[in-house]
Amino acid sequence: MARNWEDYQVVQRFPLLRDYINVFGNVSYYNDMAGLISFFYAQGQVLVDLTRIPIGGSHQDPRVHLFWIQPTRSGKTIGWEHTGEVIEEIGIDIANFTTGSDAALIGSWNKEETSEGTQTTLIPGALAGKKCLNIDEGSILFDTKNRHLQEVILYLQQALNAVGTRANILTKLLKDGEINTESRISLWLTTFPPDGVREVVLGKGVFQRVLLLIRPWAVERRENVSERRMNTAFRKPPDFEHGIGEFRDYFRTIRKNYRDRILSLADITLIEWGNLEFDEINQIPTGQEALVQSVMYDVWVFSNDYHPLLNAHKDHMYELVRLMNEQMMSVCAAFIPNLLNYTIIFSVHIALLEQYTQHGEVRDYKVTGDHLDMAAEIIYDLYEDLVTWLESEIELTQATEARKIKKEAWRKAYASCKVVSVDKKEGDWVRKAELLNIYALENGGISRNSQFLHFKNAKKLFNETHIGVSKFVQWVED
Repeated sequence: MARNWEDYQVVQRFPLLRDYINVFGNVSYYNDMAGLISFFYAQGQVLVDLTRIPIGGSHQDPRVHLFWIQPTRSGKTIGWEHTGEVIEEIGIDIANFTTGSDAALIGSWNKEETSEGTQTTLIPGALAGKKCLNIDEGSILFDTKNRHLQEVILYLQQALNAVGTRANILTKLLKDGEINTESRISLWLTTFPPDGVREVVLGKGVFQRVLLLIRPWAVERRENVSERRMNTAFRKPPDFEHGIGEFRDYFRTIRKNYRDRILSLADITLIEWGNLEFDEINQIPTGQEALVQSVMYDVWVFSNDYHPLLNAHKDHMYELVRLMNEQMMSVCAAFIPNLLNYTIIFSVHIALLEQYTQHGEVRDYKVTGDHLDMAAEIIYDLYEDLVTWLESEIELTQATEARKIKKEAWRKAYASCKVVSVDKKEGDWVRKAELLNIYALENGGISRNSQFLHFKNAKKLFNETHIGVSKFVQWVED
């Protein structure tokens, strides 16, 4: 991972999130990134029936789906136990899937003979409705020769499509009747890195719709975990300012406020909301879904810097894959649209956290460039880990070498700038604007947004100062 979890802006800003990760890390040692994702995983399920995030003429929902690849006996199962405890405290159902049967996912018909004849009732599958679904050993999905498992992967892929779209309805035709399942599940999938995992991750679309958290575990880390565990024997866990009760109250408040926002925009009462029609066939409140989508463009306002920064982060991701050979460029680029969606989704989650912290209740529903930057830090680190894993697994070295060259590119651009003196500052300086222009020209004509993003990643190479609105930088000696 590119940085320690405590260095993320979002963790530094929000004590409640920091304590959530601390509590998670107190049971699942050194799995802090999983703890960070766990928070947004829970929040996504809390808001799945209320929140639609418009993108063009379609939308995304707030769910977060995790696919956690890490060696055995390294804290994955106990991490889910903590996440499940929080989710149950909120009042959301959880389920575990282990059988590999598509009927267990989609549902089945049950026949029963009665005095009035044969009665057929639908037994809902694990993918039906609103819940958190755990697949503890996801290696069952890697048997690509098993026809039933191929169907399971297909259904999982459909379940991850945006809630409220036709693509999210899972359909199976049976002799006793058609089953239509609308899925609002959030998927938490864990596995050790078995043989063949790379091929499945690259070849199956379901894994390009989840957040891939890939973590190797060296022997040294296992030893550190063992030492930490031994030192906790007979000792009470530390107390944090925020615990399970505070997390429960936060999620319930976020949900209530968001629902009230929708009711206000739609100009209806809570009773009218509860009386919206119910679909007896699909077992979903279609009236509520239609209302939520009707106001989704009005719920959020955004700052002027949101879209420029989003495009800059987009450029940053694509620049990484352009350094690869054509075959692997295509493979890695297939993950980017999903990761950009997650960047937007996380920015909304962080905006909710910000407003709750500031006001005690959500009021303005404003998502800003700061929220986007905090989200992009997390998503880009996950993407770099994915690319690094692919490089090591498939012996891709081009992107790694290119990242090493970045420092030399900045050194070369700096050397081409006109040197100036800055009042009351020692040493030679150059104008920041000139440096960015030269760097852009010497590296293929990088857009203005990407120039600033590249510089942000290279800030440790420079000292900065300003005189009025003019900005200057100085190369830091090696």
